[in-house]
Amino acid sequence: MFASMLASIDFPKRSLICFTGGGGKTTLMLRLARHLTPNSVIVTSTTKMGESEVPPQEALLEDISSGSADIKNKLLEKKRLFLFREFKDGKYHGFAPDAVAALYRSRRASYVLAEADGARRLPLKGYEIHEPPLPDSFDYQIIVVGVDAFLQPMNERTVARFEIVRRFLGGERNETLTPPLLLKLLTSPDMYMKNSPPETKRILCLNKADLMDPASLAVWTRYLRSHLRGYYGIGITGRGREGSFMRASQEV
Repeated sequence: MFASMLASIDFPKRSLICFTGGGGKTTLMLRLARHLTPNSVIVTSTTKMGESEVPPQEALLEDISSGSADIKNKLLEKKRLFLFREFKDGKYHGFAPDAVAALYRSRRASYVLAEADGARRLPLKGYEIHEPPLPDSFDYQIIVVGVDAFLQPMNERTVARFEIVRRFLGGERNETLTPPLLLKLLTSPDMYMKNSPPETKRILCLNKADLMDPASLAVWTRYLRSHLRGYYGIGITGRGREGSFMRASQEV
């Protein structure tokens, strides 16, 4: 369901790509990993990934500072590798952001994909002071927002770290999200652009687009495309659709 969107972005031959935002990051990252194969791809995290999200035959626990031949050998065999520091309490634990950046610079793989955020599968989230754990430099940032956030009131059941978002927007519990409010979240250096280097190409991915009627979704998309500064483009994905990608009208 993401094939057209991913093909339209046309990633260069080598990239470090980080994923942040709301629910749907892991699914999108795994789809991108498959799309980029047969190039060599390392999938990892600066946080944690669930056991069910990682194919066991492609997982490797490794000290990436050691220069181990296991990484190279496994990539030659599989072309795609899920690389983590340890497995603990049912989770694969990734690496510090600077270690992920060093892994990419080591050129062990053409692509390194890193999940750098957690939102408990909720469509929106707010950010603590230490979040999100992103490298100092990387090529692309896929920022995911679930369209279900447009259809439900904002509260603890729909927004991860809801109190942070509520204070930032100056609203109340169960307020309705509007395009201007979402734009404020997406463009703030304290929210969705937090720790994002200026040179990074940011792509907003509106996930679960199948939940909204096409006419209403078009209103949101037109508004965001016209006003979203600092983003490279907008992708739209959803169940039963190939997905699409459009360049933002206000990239800089």
